[in-house]
Amino acid sequence: MSSHTRPVLRRPVVLAACLSIALGTVGYLAFDPGSASATVAKQAVPASAARTGAGGANTAEVVKAANAFLATLSDEQKDAVLYDFDDEAKKTGWSNFPTPVVERNGLKLGDLTDAQDAAAMKVMEAALSKQGYEELVEIRKADDYLASLSDGEDTGDGASASPTATRTPPSGAPTDGATGGPGGPGGGGGGANFGSEWYYLSFFGQPVKTGEFTVQYGGHHAAYNITYAGNNVTMSPTLTAVEPEEFILDDKAYAPLADKRAATIGAVQSLTADELAAAEIDGSFDDLYLGPGNDGPFPTEPEGVLVSSLTKKQQAKVTAMLRTWVDDLDEKSAARLLAKYVAEYDETYIGWSGGTTIDNDQTYVRLDGPSAWIEFSNQPGASTDEIHQHTIFRDETSDYGWE
Repeated sequence: MSSHTRPVLRRPVVLAACLSIALGTVGYLAFDPGSASATVAKQAVPASAARTGAGGANTAEVVKAANAFLATLSDEQKDAVLYDFDDEAKKTGWSNFPTPVVERNGLKLGDLTDAQDAAAMKVMEAALSKQGYEELVEIRKADDYLASLSDGEDTGDGASASPTATRTPPSGAPTDGATGGPGGPGGGGGGANFGSEWYYLSFFGQPVKTGEFTVQYGGHHAAYNITYAGNNVTMSPTLTAVEPEEFILDDKAYAPLADKRAATIGAVQSLTADELAAAEIDGSFDDLYLGPGNDGPFPTEPEGVLVSSLTKKQQAKVTAMLRTWVDDLDEKSAARLLAKYVAEYDETYIGWSGGTTIDNDQTYVRLDGPSAWIEFSNQPGASTDEIHQHTIFRDETSDYGWE
């Protein structure tokens, strides 16, 4: 990873009481974010956050968890995990490719002690709802499952060991087999690593209740960019993906993204034949249109059918779809954001391309509003013979935070 565009941190710490975490109660060092002379710059809350944010964020809880995690780290580890808020690494340090095909920001969880790893996961547990956190855990399990299939010759996300169909994205969309990744059509090269230990955590900006900062967490099939600005929060962009859809690991069955699959297909299949014809998006999609490595611009001309033109029952299906992404955030802020997005249905469109069934590896569904942007993309398996899914959630008013 390239060096950070900020001074090296050297922070004094003092011994404090014990932090109760998931793996038990361990001792930790208290972290005082204002105690050092060389610190990551605090980002002021921008006025646009008040205009487009929905409020209700549990910022204090996330800040407490973040600082508890930082308190477990050495000075060198703190330097690796903390970035200036506007560091460009924020936009390039996440992907749907395994690490190290695309190197991530921050600290690798597999390199941490059990106590540090547990404290890191407490940050995500604070930032996400119970539903969202369980989904993250299951996506990591899916990577463990892929690792269990590996013979050391993984080809990386989007690079299948068997022939796969190729779809041509519309003009302006990424053209490689896995959005934003290196290596040309088909995706990454050999030697990539799957597994839950290949996930990373970093902070952009100082975690404080009254400023702006981003929690970036991700690895292969999950990438979260959760930005706080006072009592406002955005999870834009957040990538969640899985291959295969269902699997058994250590005698336990998993089905990550099951709610997103069911709700998305339910929404698009609620359309009448005429509405389906009107909702078809021009072109076809090899992967996400605005996934890793392509932050926009968002299309200026929305495609699909206007959600406000649908029946109340159909709109409820769209809301159920939207909810499965928004409800990954903590409950109070999620409820406010969902209300905001639903209020924008007179400018929100739902569309599809390739197919509208869950077992079709060409199925692509999009929700495009003045704020909310969702993509759900099926594709042929990269490491298995089963369906491989990528999804993205963005908020056009707060991508990577507020301007």
